Amino acid sequence: MAKAAVRRVNEWDGPAMLKIYTPYIGTVHAPEQQPPALSDYVSRIDAYTYGLGWLMCEIDTHPVGFCHLTEDRHDPKNLFSVEFQLYVKPEFQQIGVGKALWTLMRDMMELGSRRQVTARVASGDKISEDFFRAMGFTPGETEQEERGEVTLWRYTLNPLDPQAERPIKPYLLENVDYEKARERAAKLVKC
Repeated sequence: MAKAAVRRVNEWDGPAMLKIYTPYIGTVHAPEQQPPALSDYVSRIDAYTYGLGWLMCEIDTHPVGFCHLTEDRHDPKNLFSVEFQLYVKPEFQQIGVGKALWTLMRDMMELGSRRQVTARVASGDKISEDFFRAMGFTPGETEQEERGEVTLWRYTLNPLDPQAERPIKPYLLENVDYEKARERAAKLVKC
């Protein structure tokens, strides 16, 4: 029987993540037109993993999807509001990989006292719209981008400390909380 795992990313995951990410490049789903160089991508992983968070889902130790957070492009100085990006290999979609990644990231954001998350979805992408609706996001305004129209989907988090002056970085979360959330998330993958 196959075994799923959801975990934090490290720079050694860069090559596998870049393979998952590359088919999305040049579409509304990715913020860039050309694949980044591996060294640049690893630097990006290093920079964001410790500040905002990157997660990977593996099935039998093979990477099948990942997600990460970036600054909210409409309010980049707001530390409590972030953007969620999700990439899953097509053959592993609709078996709970995205749900597992979102669930662990949501739990980490809430433990870290973040307050809101946004996802950008290509207008008319029914599979993505259905996914984000099922995860509790609500559609908001629509924007025209260079590669097409996107709808901003928003999710209001339930922060552990709604009065926190700063969010807690993902790598500073209590390990016991992270491990419990990680185990719960892995059980969502139907492999």
